[in-house]
Amino acid sequence: MKCVVHHEAGAEFVNFGKELAAVTAKVAPLVEQVTELTLPDTLVIRLMTVPDWTQAHRRKSERLLTRELEEFRPSSDERAQAAQKLKRHLQFRDIFWPTMLGEAEAFEPGCPELVIVPESLRQAGRLDDGPSLYKICSHEMTHLAQYKASGGAVWTVPDTFFPHRRGIQGRDFASLVEGHAYWADQQITSQLFGAPVSTDEPAPYASPRYRELHASPLRMAGVERQRLATATVAQLIRQEGLAFFNRVWTDFSLVPMATDTTPDLWRQRFQPR
Repeated sequence: MKCVVHHEAGAEFVNFGKELAAVTAKVAPLVEQVTELTLPDTLVIRLMTVPDWTQAHRRKSERLLTRELEEFRPSSDERAQAAQKLKRHLQFRDIFWPTMLGEAEAFEPGCPELVIVPESLRQAGRLDDGPSLYKICSHEMTHLAQYKASGGAVWTVPDTFFPHRRGIQGRDFASLVEGHAYWADQQITSQLFGAPVSTDEPAPYASPRYRELHASPLRMAGVERQRLATATVAQLIRQEGLAFFNRVWTDFSLVPMATDTTPDLWRQRFQPR
Protein backbone atom coordinates (compact mmCIF):
# COMPACT_ATOMS: atom_id res chain seq x y z
CA MET A 1 0.00 0.00 0.00
CA LYS A 2 1.33 3.42 -0.98
CA CYS A 3 1.26 6.16 1.66
CA VAL A 4 1.20 9.89 0.91
CA VAL A 5 1.53 12.48 3.68
CA HIS A 6 0.33 16.06 3.17
CA HIS A 7 2.11 18.32 5.66
CA GLU A 8 -0.27 21.23 6.27
CA ALA A 9 0.20 21.71 10.02
CA GLY A 10 3.61 23.40 9.85
CA ALA A 11 7.26 22.33 9.83
CA GLU A 12 7.01 21.44 13.53
CA PHE A 13 5.09 18.28 12.66
CA VAL A 14 7.04 16.95 9.66
CA ASN A 15 8.71 14.23 11.74
CA PHE A 16 5.37 13.43 13.33
CA GLY A 17 3.99 12.83 9.86
CA LYS A 18 6.77 10.35 9.20
CA GLU A 19 5.95 8.59 12.45
CA LEU A 20 2.30 8.29 11.45
CA ALA A 21 3.29 6.86 8.09
CA ALA A 22 5.35 4.19 9.86
CA VAL A 23 2.47 3.37 12.21
CA THR A 24 -0.02 3.02 9.36
CA ALA A 25 2.34 0.71 7.48
CA LYS A 26 2.29 -1.66 10.46
CA VAL A 27 -1.43 -1.29 11.08
CA ALA A 28 -2.70 -1.67 7.49
CA PRO A 29 -2.33 -5.46 7.19
CA LEU A 30 -3.89 -5.92 10.62
CA VAL A 31 -6.92 -3.82 9.65
CA GLU A 32 -7.47 -6.01 6.60
CA GLN A 33 -6.88 -9.20 8.59
CA VAL A 34 -9.20 -8.28 11.45
CA THR A 35 -12.05 -6.81 9.38
CA GLU A 36 -11.72 -8.98 6.25
CA LEU A 37 -12.10 -5.75 4.28
CA THR A 38 -9.54 -4.10 2.00
CA LEU A 39 -8.05 -0.65 2.29
CA PRO A 40 -7.64 1.88 -0.53
CA ASP A 41 -4.53 1.27 -2.65
CA THR A 42 -3.16 4.64 -1.58
CA LEU A 43 -3.43 5.87 2.00
CA VAL A 44 -3.49 9.66 2.24
CA ILE A 45 -2.58 11.21 5.59
CA ARG A 46 -3.34 14.90 5.95
CA LEU A 47 -1.96 16.91 8.88
CA MET A 48 -4.01 20.07 9.37
CA THR A 49 -4.17 23.15 11.55
CA VAL A 50 -7.31 23.72 13.58
CA PRO A 51 -8.52 26.70 11.45
CA ASP A 52 -7.95 24.82 8.19
CA TRP A 53 -9.72 21.73 9.54
CA THR A 54 -12.67 23.82 10.71
CA GLN A 55 -12.96 25.62 7.39
CA ALA A 56 -12.67 22.37 5.42
CA HIS A 57 -15.65 20.97 7.32
CA ARG A 58 -17.60 24.18 6.79
CA ARG A 59 -16.96 24.16 3.04
CA LYS A 60 -17.88 20.49 2.71
CA SER A 61 -21.13 20.85 4.67
CA GLU A 62 -22.17 24.01 2.87
CA ARG A 63 -21.52 22.41 -0.53
CA LEU A 64 -23.63 19.42 0.46
CA LEU A 65 -26.49 21.58 1.70
CA THR A 66 -26.46 23.68 -1.48
CA ARG A 67 -26.50 20.55 -3.65
CA GLU A 68 -29.35 18.95 -1.69
CA LEU A 69 -31.43 22.13 -1.71
CA GLU A 70 -31.22 22.09 -5.51
CA GLU A 71 -31.98 18.36 -5.67
CA PHE A 72 -34.95 18.18 -3.31
CA ARG A 73 -36.48 21.68 -3.48
CA PRO A 74 -37.53 21.32 0.19
CA SER A 75 -40.24 23.27 1.95
CA SER A 76 -39.37 26.35 3.99
CA ASP A 77 -39.69 24.30 7.20
CA GLU A 78 -37.34 21.64 5.84
CA ARG A 79 -34.85 24.30 4.79
CA ALA A 80 -34.93 25.85 8.26
CA GLN A 81 -34.37 22.45 9.90
CA ALA A 82 -31.44 21.74 7.58
CA ALA A 83 -29.91 25.13 8.38
CA GLN A 84 -30.19 24.41 12.10
CA LYS A 85 -28.60 20.99 11.60
CA LEU A 86 -25.68 22.60 9.78
CA LYS A 87 -25.29 25.20 12.53
CA ARG A 88 -25.26 22.53 15.29
CA HIS A 89 -22.79 20.40 13.34
CA LEU A 90 -20.33 23.26 12.93
CA GLN A 91 -20.78 24.53 16.49
CA PHE A 92 -20.00 21.05 17.84
CA ARG A 93 -16.73 20.95 15.90
CA ASP A 94 -15.81 24.48 16.93
CA ILE A 95 -16.14 23.49 20.59
CA PHE A 96 -14.98 19.86 20.65
CA TRP A 97 -12.01 19.95 18.25
CA PRO A 98 -9.51 19.15 21.07
CA THR A 99 -11.21 15.76 21.47
CA MET A 100 -10.97 14.92 17.74
CA LEU A 101 -7.84 12.78 17.91
CA GLY A 102 -8.20 11.45 14.38
CA GLU A 103 -10.70 11.42 11.57
CA ALA A 104 -11.36 9.57 8.35
CA GLU A 105 -12.81 12.16 6.01
CA ALA A 106 -13.39 13.01 2.35
CA PHE A 107 -13.22 16.78 2.13
CA GLU A 108 -13.23 16.35 -1.64
CA PRO A 109 -15.70 13.82 -3.12
CA GLY A 110 -14.12 10.45 -3.73
CA CYS A 111 -10.90 11.29 -1.89
CA PRO A 112 -10.95 9.56 1.52
CA GLU A 113 -8.12 10.53 3.86
CA LEU A 114 -6.79 9.93 7.35
CA VAL A 115 -6.97 13.44 8.82
CA ILE A 116 -4.96 14.35 11.89
CA VAL A 117 -4.93 17.71 13.68
CA PRO A 118 -1.70 17.56 15.73
CA GLU A 119 -2.85 20.37 18.00
CA SER A 120 -5.79 18.20 19.08
CA LEU A 121 -3.38 15.42 20.01
CA ARG A 122 -1.28 17.93 21.94
CA GLN A 123 -4.33 19.16 23.85
CA ALA A 124 -5.17 15.54 24.67
CA GLY A 125 -1.62 14.75 25.77
CA ARG A 126 -1.38 12.02 23.11
CA LEU A 127 1.11 13.52 20.67
CA ASP A 128 3.95 11.33 21.97
CA ASP A 129 1.78 8.42 23.12
CA GLY A 130 2.78 5.57 20.80
CA PRO A 131 0.08 3.05 21.77
CA SER A 132 -2.64 5.70 21.40
CA LEU A 133 -1.37 6.55 17.91
CA TYR A 134 -1.73 2.88 16.97
CA LYS A 135 -5.27 2.88 18.33
CA ILE A 136 -6.19 6.06 16.46
CA CYS A 137 -4.73 4.82 13.18
CA SER A 138 -6.38 1.39 13.58
CA HIS A 139 -9.73 3.03 14.22
CA GLU A 140 -9.62 5.55 11.40
CA MET A 141 -8.17 3.10 8.88
CA THR A 142 -11.11 0.81 9.66
CA HIS A 143 -13.34 3.67 8.55
CA LEU A 144 -11.34 3.85 5.32
CA ALA A 145 -11.94 0.13 4.81
CA GLN A 146 -15.67 0.69 5.42
CA TYR A 147 -15.58 3.44 2.81
CA LYS A 148 -14.01 1.19 0.18
CA ALA A 149 -16.33 -1.73 0.95
CA SER A 150 -19.40 0.48 0.45
CA GLY A 151 -18.08 2.45 -2.51
CA GLY A 152 -18.08 5.50 -0.26
CA ALA A 153 -21.81 5.29 0.42
CA VAL A 154 -21.43 4.50 4.13
CA TRP A 155 -20.07 8.05 4.52
CA THR A 156 -21.98 10.00 1.89
CA VAL A 157 -25.48 8.61 2.46
CA PRO A 158 -25.77 9.41 6.20
CA ASP A 159 -24.21 12.86 5.67
CA THR A 160 -27.48 14.04 4.13
CA PHE A 161 -29.41 16.96 5.59
CA PHE A 162 -32.64 15.27 4.48
CA PRO A 163 -32.59 11.64 5.69
CA HIS A 164 -36.32 11.22 5.05
CA ARG A 165 -35.76 12.14 1.39
CA ARG A 166 -32.92 9.61 1.16
CA GLY A 167 -35.01 6.88 2.74
CA ILE A 168 -32.73 6.43 5.76
CA GLN A 169 -34.84 8.09 8.43
CA GLY A 170 -34.12 6.33 11.73
CA ARG A 171 -31.14 4.34 10.42
CA ASP A 172 -28.35 4.37 13.00
CA PHE A 173 -25.28 4.63 10.77
CA ALA A 174 -23.21 6.07 13.62
CA SER A 175 -23.63 2.94 15.75
CA LEU A 176 -22.68 0.80 12.75
CA VAL A 177 -19.52 2.58 11.66
CA GLU A 178 -18.26 3.58 15.11
CA GLY A 179 -19.13 0.30 16.81
CA HIS A 180 -17.30 -1.58 14.06
CA ALA A 181 -14.25 0.73 14.19
CA TYR A 182 -13.96 0.53 17.98
CA TRP A 183 -14.32 -3.25 17.82
CA ALA A 184 -11.54 -3.39 15.21
CA ASP A 185 -9.13 -1.08 17.06
CA GLN A 186 -9.58 -3.19 20.19
CA GLN A 187 -8.72 -6.35 18.24
CA ILE A 188 -5.69 -4.75 16.58
CA THR A 189 -4.20 -3.11 19.66
CA SER A 190 -4.70 -6.34 21.59
CA GLN A 191 -2.54 -8.09 19.00
CA LEU A 192 0.11 -5.37 19.21
CA PHE A 193 0.18 -4.68 22.95
CA GLY A 194 -1.41 -7.68 24.62
CA ALA A 195 -4.56 -5.80 25.62
CA PRO A 196 -6.83 -3.18 24.04
CA VAL A 197 -5.44 0.35 24.16
CA SER A 198 -7.90 2.72 25.81
CA THR A 199 -8.19 6.50 25.77
CA ASP A 200 -11.14 6.48 28.20
CA GLU A 201 -9.11 8.27 30.85
CA PRO A 202 -7.34 11.57 30.12
CA ALA A 203 -3.61 11.37 29.59
CA PRO A 204 -1.39 12.81 32.37
CA TYR A 205 -0.42 15.78 30.19
CA ALA A 206 -3.88 16.60 28.84
CA SER A 207 -4.75 20.29 28.92
CA PRO A 208 -7.39 21.68 31.29
CA ARG A 209 -9.54 22.49 28.27
CA TYR A 210 -9.36 18.90 27.07
CA ARG A 211 -10.18 17.55 30.52
CA GLU A 212 -13.25 19.74 30.75
CA LEU A 213 -14.52 18.64 27.34
CA HIS A 214 -13.64 15.01 28.03
CA ALA A 215 -15.86 15.03 31.14
CA SER A 216 -18.73 16.99 29.58
CA PRO A 217 -22.21 15.41 29.71
CA LEU A 218 -22.55 15.65 25.92
CA ARG A 219 -19.36 13.70 25.30
CA MET A 220 -20.11 11.15 28.03
CA ALA A 221 -23.52 10.45 26.50
CA GLY A 222 -21.78 9.79 23.20
CA VAL A 223 -19.31 7.46 24.91
CA GLU A 224 -22.13 5.39 26.37
CA ARG A 225 -23.74 5.05 22.93
CA GLN A 226 -20.37 4.07 21.47
CA ARG A 227 -19.80 1.40 24.12
CA LEU A 228 -23.21 -0.15 23.46
CA ALA A 229 -22.59 -0.08 19.71
CA THR A 230 -19.16 -1.69 20.13
CA ALA A 231 -20.53 -4.46 22.32
CA THR A 232 -23.38 -5.10 19.87
CA VAL A 233 -21.03 -5.34 16.87
CA ALA A 234 -18.68 -7.61 18.81
CA GLN A 235 -21.53 -9.97 19.74
CA LEU A 236 -22.88 -10.14 16.18
CA ILE A 237 -19.44 -10.91 14.75
CA ARG A 238 -18.64 -13.41 17.48
CA GLN A 239 -21.91 -15.30 16.99
CA GLU A 240 -22.34 -15.06 13.22
CA GLY A 241 -18.91 -14.32 11.73
CA LEU A 242 -17.47 -11.55 9.59
CA ALA A 243 -18.93 -12.76 6.28
CA PHE A 244 -22.39 -12.42 7.85
CA PHE A 245 -21.68 -8.99 9.30
CA ASN A 246 -19.86 -7.50 6.29
CA ARG A 247 -22.98 -7.74 4.14
CA VAL A 248 -24.00 -4.49 5.81
CA TRP A 249 -21.54 -2.44 3.73
CA THR A 250 -23.40 -3.14 0.49
CA ASP A 251 -26.96 -3.53 1.76
CA PHE A 252 -28.13 -0.59 3.82
CA SER A 253 -31.39 -2.34 4.70
CA LEU A 254 -29.15 -4.16 7.21
CA VAL A 255 -28.06 -0.96 8.96
CA PRO A 256 -29.65 -0.94 12.42
CA MET A 257 -32.52 1.33 13.29
CA ALA A 258 -32.22 3.52 16.35
CA THR A 259 -34.81 1.22 17.94
CA ASP A 260 -32.57 -1.86 17.50
CA THR A 261 -31.20 -1.65 21.03
CA THR A 262 -30.02 -5.27 21.32
CA PRO A 263 -27.92 -7.55 19.09
CA ASP A 264 -30.93 -9.85 18.58
CA LEU A 265 -33.06 -7.03 17.19
CA TRP A 266 -30.31 -6.00 14.79
CA ARG A 267 -29.60 -9.63 13.80
CA GLN A 268 -33.21 -10.04 12.67
CA ARG A 269 -32.55 -7.59 9.84
CA PHE A 270 -30.09 -10.08 8.34
CA GLN A 271 -32.66 -12.87 8.16
CA PRO A 272 -34.25 -13.72 4.78
CA ARG A 273 -37.70 -12.26 4.29
